[in-house]
Amino acid sequence: MNRISFLKRALLLMLTGLAACQSPQSIKPQALVANIVEQDQSLRGRQTQQGNETDDFLSEYAAVMLALHQNPAFQAQLTELDIAQADLQLANQISNPSVFYAFGIANKPYRYAIEFPLEALFLRPLRLKQMQSQSTQTQLQLMQTGFSLVRDTRAAYAQAVVSQEKVIRLDEALRVNNTIARLAKTREQLGDSSAQDSLIAENELLLIERDLQSAKIEAGIAHTQLMHMLNHVDDKRKLSLSDALLPSCSAEDISQLKSAAIASRADVLAADAAIEAVKEKRRLNELNWLAPAAIADATSGQTNGHVLAPAIRFYLPIFNQNQGQVERVDVELVKALHEAEATKLKASMDIQVSHLKYQRDCQEWQQLQTALLPNSLKVIHDAETAYQHGEIAYLGVLESSRKYLNLRLRETQLKADMILSWSDLMRSTSIPQNLTINHH
Repeated sequence: MNRISFLKRALLLMLTGLAACQSPQSIKPQALVANIVEQDQSLRGRQTQQGNETDDFLSEYAAVMLALHQNPAFQAQLTELDIAQADLQLANQISNPSVFYAFGIANKPYRYAIEFPLEALFLRPLRLKQMQSQSTQTQLQLMQTGFSLVRDTRAAYAQAVVSQEKVIRLDEALRVNNTIARLAKTREQLGDSSAQDSLIAENELLLIERDLQSAKIEAGIAHTQLMHMLNHVDDKRKLSLSDALLPSCSAEDISQLKSAAIASRADVLAADAAIEAVKEKRRLNELNWLAPAAIADATSGQTNGHVLAPAIRFYLPIFNQNQGQVERVDVELVKALHEAEATKLKASMDIQVSHLKYQRDCQEWQQLQTALLPNSLKVIHDAETAYQHGEIAYLGVLESSRKYLNLRLRETQLKADMILSWSDLMRSTSIPQNLTINHH
């Protein structure tokens, strides 16, 4: 009976200890979104503005936050965190012992056996490591997806605002071209110009009318796309781009950006986590074929009653030692290594391309602000002065105004281009922070 008592106590102590272990927790969707907001410099600096929202105005910050919390596609992807948590729970789960009971006979009233899989002791940590690496990979991939959503929302918001401003600019240009066409027709009737000049002015007017009609449709499309991205289809609030949203065009050291991002970018870290998961999977497949089990057997014996005898069961590696699964995992490891290298190359390309686009847009913006627009205003002033002195016709003033409005139209679109290139650069160089798995 001492042996039976010892076996019972040992089994009870082992099961109690294993059951007391809590499952490691994956990061929650709300915490992941908070990490994305904390990582983004612009969002982090403007969190205090959330209370300034009104019923008739939707800021860029509010639009980005709505996208992070309500975008249907992103919310569907965030469920991967719950799946990762379920996988962690499954890996942490202790296999139930099995009980065999046979109805008694005259010389043996009790015939039973209790079997407990020993893999719960030494394979469970390997399964947990594999699932933890996969969970980390999922979290990092979703972080990068979140950064991309922030970039896309900013670009959609900027395009929606710019498309409305474009309508205003084209409406101004239409009025100027309408006046030019009318004056050209009058000069033709007076014999001061040819019919060809009048026809050119009329064609310019028709082109502006066409562009204005297209711009109104594009404005509706851009607004609709933004609201569907936010899952606010019927939202009619106004949008506005403040000067604070325009990038400062500060100089960025591309070498520092590359070294920091490639070492810590979310998708690069996710690729590294995938490699670790495959390595842990290989260690697991090298051992899980054995499947040993501890058994307390009372199915035989010459003495009536409970006669428990210790036993062990395991598979004999005669025909295979799980080489097929191990070989498959080796191939998966090679694939993961190649994918990690490809991810690093893509990250490097993303940084360089987005940096070059950002520099291009900044150079054009600076040229527009410092030279083209001031020079164009000076041309208008000179034309007005010449007209007042009777040196040129009023048509010359209108022509200079039309060219100025074309520059303002380009300035409007360049705002969206700059925000897109800056947001793309920030997405390419985003470094996740505070991304950990809680172990208990």
